[in-house]
Amino acid sequence: MDVIKSMCHKRFLLNNCLLILGCILFWSGASEACSTFMLQEEETFIIGHNLDMPYEIPGMVVVNKRGVSKTNISWREISTSRKPASPTISWVSKYGSITFNPLGREFPDGGINEAGLYIQEMTLTETKFPEDDTLPRMFMMQWMQFQLDNYETVAQVLDNLAEIILDGWSWHFFAADRKGNCACIEFIEGETIIYTGATMPIPVVCNSIYSRETELVKQYEGFGGRKKVDLKDKDIGRFVHGAYLIKNFAETSKTVTSYGFEILESMNQGTTQWSYVIDVVNKRVHFRTSVGEKIKYFDYGKIDFSCEGPVKVIDINSKLQGDVLGHFVNYSTRMNEEFIQRTVESIDKDGSFSERIESEGNTVDSVIKTMASYPDETICR
Repeated sequence: MDVIKSMCHKRFLLNNCLLILGCILFWSGASEACSTFMLQEEETFIIGHNLDMPYEIPGMVVVNKRGVSKTNISWREISTSRKPASPTISWVSKYGSITFNPLGREFPDGGINEAGLYIQEMTLTETKFPEDDTLPRMFMMQWMQFQLDNYETVAQVLDNLAEIILDGWSWHFFAADRKGNCACIEFIEGETIIYTGATMPIPVVCNSIYSRETELVKQYEGFGGRKKVDLKDKDIGRFVHGAYLIKNFAETSKTVTSYGFEILESMNQGTTQWSYVIDVVNKRVHFRTSVGEKIKYFDYGKIDFSCEGPVKVIDINSKLQGDVLGHFVNYSTRMNEEFIQRTVESIDKDGSFSERIESEGNTVDSVIKTMASYPDETICR
């Protein structure tokens, strides 16, 4: 445990009825292999993520603007077209952000804002969100955008947890800020569980309860145990791979970005669809996908986040390479709907998604249109 603590000190200053839908919609069964890590040492600071699914995932990289007025929407409202009894909440985005969106603008899978706050999801099947109809209810994808819109530190994110009820499916979350603070946020049996500081000694989150992962890693050399870490052995667990490579970063001669992709490849169990490495120091995003295999990058420090100009997006599966900042295009509602339609078609090959939506008295087309048109309700202030 002392080894783990020293790592931390050195490197890091739907409600239940929709649970099945969540498993169908994203990380389910053998495909639960999403991974996130943070590596910070002296002037080095990167964050990396793998999105894993057994099939192609369409999506956009979105430039979200500051100064935009928004109102919350819940998954219950999206999936049933019925507004919940809980109160609404409105805000004006304080920060611009870059997000990775499989289900359209305003509904990210993760991202980073211009102040250096990062937030990302991974599946956790044990998830059960708290219930309280006296608090605003927010779809968990929008909740991530809400954090990026409003806050710059992990502490602020944690302080806000008691103010909003999440709904959707089974996720837990990794958050980090530009000072190197990080946290894992879980919701177990309706209770909020937070790992941060001394209780989060290793900045890696996968698809198990965080405390189980840190117990597992203690079996291995360098972390208090005797088992050797064989990076070719996919059975030892992605968390162990990530922890080992972060711990041994000083021994590499590779660039930090290359090493970040090496960590992600080590945690790839054969179903990775998206991979991205964010250089927080230099404000640069590198990404590649199973469709667009060549590494692309752009400097988000060069982006105009003021809301007067058009929102810009790029297809995450673009087959370009190198600097793609000049290839971002103006967002449109039609484009948004097309991306969401493609993602839904990808995940609904067996009809399970349609069946679940129809069981709620709604249609898939209605859900797609609700999600696609939601950004039209936001207003530049």
